[in-house]
Amino acid sequence: GAQRGILVKVAQVLEDTRRIDTIVLDKTGTITTGVAQVTDLAAAPGLHPAAVLTAAAAVESGSEHPIARAIVRRAQDKGIKVPAIRDFEALPGSGAVATIKDTRVTVGRADLFDEVPAELATLERPGTTVFVGWDGVARGALTVADEVRDTSGDAIRALRAEGLQVWLLSGDNEHNATKIAAQVGIDPEHVVADVRPQDKHDEIARLQDSGRVVAMVGDGINDAAAIVRADLGMAMGTGTDVAMESADIVLVHADLESVPRAIALSRATLDVIKQNLAWAFGYNIAAIPLAMAGLLNPMIAGAAMALSSILVVLNSLRLRRAVED
Repeated sequence: GAQRGILVKVAQVLEDTRRIDTIVLDKTGTITTGVAQVTDLAAAPGLHPAAVLTAAAAVESGSEHPIARAIVRRAQDKGIKVPAIRDFEALPGSGAVATIKDTRVTVGRADLFDEVPAELATLERPGTTVFVGWDGVARGALTVADEVRDTSGDAIRALRAEGLQVWLLSGDNEHNATKIAAQVGIDPEHVVADVRPQDKHDEIARLQDSGRVVAMVGDGINDAAAIVRADLGMAMGTGTDVAMESADIVLVHADLESVPRAIALSRATLDVIKQNLAWAFGYNIAAIPLAMAGLLNPMIAGAAMALSSILVVLNSLRLRRAVED
């Protein structure tokens, strides 16, 4: 598994994986590349778009979120000098706040503001829209989007072929989350949008309460609580340290195809363990009475025991196929 980028941290995972019937996927950095780009920028009347980008980039310079990095990168590409900030505060699942000079600037979801001008609120954009403002009023909006990984669709089809139910949890609006789900083959009724980090944990709990055995796959700090809550937690190795520390299995490669491969490997490993135990017990149950009765030559018994060990090793080596296939 390690040679294929699948790190199993706990032995109990091998048994737990066999019971999994539901896979819950985060969107950003899991189904998508996580390399977001600012695709649209709008400013309220009377305010230049560059001012919106400058304020947003300044606040987001204190964050490691993919959306934040995309905004800062866009400002750098435009040659904008980002002002210094102080009193930065991250609002998990919502946005961030920081002070620029003497103004407290907010970047994030619409519900962080008392007022969002109609010309900003009604804009239809594919991607995640964050608003920028101060004094309780949104002054601009930026749309950030990233691309679906080339292998995500095939990986999800492989999971469904194994009889697993696949869900998508996303902080995006319903329109964008449903669009991404359609691209990769996730049923619309299995999409939960506008999800805050604490809600991801609750959604996992809801599925478990309905009788599902759930695996959660994510990569960010926002996914850590859900990964811990799930019956099986998987983290993308390109994600945050918190997510990887919380997970039972770490997928080194940024590729969703590692998920069905990890499940196949875990299930095959448990099968081989049971086969080896059955062989070992059966062999000894048959041979020990013969030895006790003096009907088994010690030389033959020693050779047979060596052969038994060789058979166990060869049977275990078949696991290479489970990963390669």
